[in-house]
Amino acid sequence: MTEEETTGGEGNSSSNAATNEDDYIKTTTHNFISRKAVIEGPRQVAIQGRSIVESHVKIRGDLGIVRLGRYVFISSNTTLEPAPFAAGMGPPSDTMKNVPMVIGNQTCVGTHCHIQAAAIGSMVWIGNHVKIGKRCIIKDCCVIDDHVVLGDDTVIPPFTRVFYDNGNQQQQCLTVSQAELPPSMTVELQEKAMEQYDAFVNVQRAR
Repeated sequence: MTEEETTGGEGNSSSNAATNEDDYIKTTTHNFISRKAVIEGPRQVAIQGRSIVESHVKIRGDLGIVRLGRYVFISSNTTLEPAPFAAGMGPPSDTMKNVPMVIGNQTCVGTHCHIQAAAIGSMVWIGNHVKIGKRCIIKDCCVIDDHVVLGDDTVIPPFTRVFYDNGNQQQQCLTVSQAELPPSMTVELQEKAMEQYDAFVNVQRAR
């Protein structure tokens, strides 16, 4: 990792980290990284600041570049795994084996998710138990409901909510649906992400 985003996971340490909490490492850019998180290939992982990586998160920097913006919240038991290039689309260089993963600012990812997206924009809210397939692109200001599965190379346009439509109340009838979000969601999702960070920091200080 670069110095400004230096962090640590299980088996990793940072000379720039302030370890005031028992469970989390706080970096110089006010990231909080759980000591039970696993960051593989840390030199290819960058976190801009004021972000949280909870316990048992796995970030596969060993597979490719991972870039997280500011006020990003990665909840427990979630995996960020850069995907391989699509068939017939070779990497731009011999050193780049997988598609870089970029996650924008004020974006929150729920628990037990498996993310292989190429890009997730800013102000995106991803629920629990979500699977985002290889090389997916989710544009700014989107909401992905719990348990949604996005197939490989899916592109979600901005201001979109993705959810399961279960009109027949039968599991086999579940289909993924999309609905347009109002422009006001930009402010709402920004505030929600920043409030979540502030609430987390207040809990750490109260310990």
